[in-house]
Amino acid sequence: MGNKPPNFSNSDNPAADSPHLLTRTLTFLYLPAANAWLLLCPVQLSFDWSMDALPLIKTFADWRNLHTVAFYAGFTLLAWYGLRSSPDSKAKETNGKAHLANRKALTNGHSYHPPDGNHNINSEQGSPKTNGKTTLNGNGFTKTYQCSPQTSLATLPSTENVVVFSLGLLSLPFLPATNLFFYVGFVVAERLLYIPSMGFCLLVAVGTRALYVRLRTRGPRVVLLGLCAGLVLLYGIKTVLRNRDWSNEEMLYKSGISVNPAKAWGNLGNVLKNQGKMAEAERAYRNALYYRGNMADMLYNLGLLLQENHRSSEALHYYKLAIGSRPTLASAYLNTGIILMNQGALEEAKRTFVTCAEIPDENLKDPHAHKSSVTSCLYNLGKLLHEQGLQEEALSVYREAVQKMPKQFAPQSLYNMMGE
Repeated sequence: MGNKPPNFSNSDNPAADSPHLLTRTLTFLYLPAANAWLLLCPVQLSFDWSMDALPLIKTFADWRNLHTVAFYAGFTLLAWYGLRSSPDSKAKETNGKAHLANRKALTNGHSYHPPDGNHNINSEQGSPKTNGKTTLNGNGFTKTYQCSPQTSLATLPSTENVVVFSLGLLSLPFLPATNLFFYVGFVVAERLLYIPSMGFCLLVAVGTRALYVRLRTRGPRVVLLGLCAGLVLLYGIKTVLRNRDWSNEEMLYKSGISVNPAKAWGNLGNVLKNQGKMAEAERAYRNALYYRGNMADMLYNLGLLLQENHRSSEALHYYKLAIGSRPTLASAYLNTGIILMNQGALEEAKRTFVTCAEIPDENLKDPHAHKSSVTSCLYNLGKLLHEQGLQEEALSVYREAVQKMPKQFAPQSLYNMMGE
């Protein structure tokens, strides 16, 4: 990156590349709501949410705007509840447990007194000793003054404070991913929800506890606890099933086909090719291109597979499509030039190699692979010129290749050709 902002392709974050302010605004406002839904109901998960996994919101008529409004309304209400200050809140329930205010406890009711006719119950005779005094006022209420710190209950954080803390834990770690300060290279990333999920779990626990306290009878409380147990069980089953998807690359990419078919089919094709399943890999690449036909990497991978299976004419077609989709893809120029040389189209091959060598070294997806491909193009161009008897031009090309070659490039072949 250096002193420059990172460069992302259009497929990484389509909304950031949209020229329409309304589309960018509505989509970026919706993304936090989509992430919240993944926390609330993680039914559909994916290893990748780029490209068209979440279509752009272009108008106010899109029904997903209702999700956005509901999310921000709920978040605002929770924040208001947590930040509001009530004079009586300190004397009320704290996290579902009663506490003592000013070290006093008021008991509404009547006390039983022995039949001695003495209504002054300050006497210590005939009653267990306490570290305080109990008096009876004229209204029949008893007031107990607690004097020992050992008998006071530890004050727990108030529900409001827990809500504020939970919202902070939920939102602050996620804030850099909202595209508010700078554009990011993804649409949704489940890994970013690890820390916010802790705040979310706290909110669920606080809400469940508050509901449990409000339910006064045994039946509804049992139902609530049963629902909580069922929810934990369902999430546990979902975790086990999702772990199976992560058991290997093939399973993982197959699981993502329903969310991001273009990316999932393309990655699955790479895995199948490495397994030697060429026919299945070709079908996977073609499926990926069916959903997104301008993916330069996928066009190149399909061309490479066809070239390795001695289907050069078909491979050449896909290499040219890859170049048209991404004019800086040096490896596509290299393989195109090699096929043209093998077909005897030497002048076209020469032009292809020259074009590859002139690609600027800026805003590249993989600079190291680019430099290696450019060096290989110059090597083949020099070799072609050498075979045509143009020794001075070939030597000049080899020298340029030596200057541009990356550190990991083996220079022996270049020096050998220069020696000839």
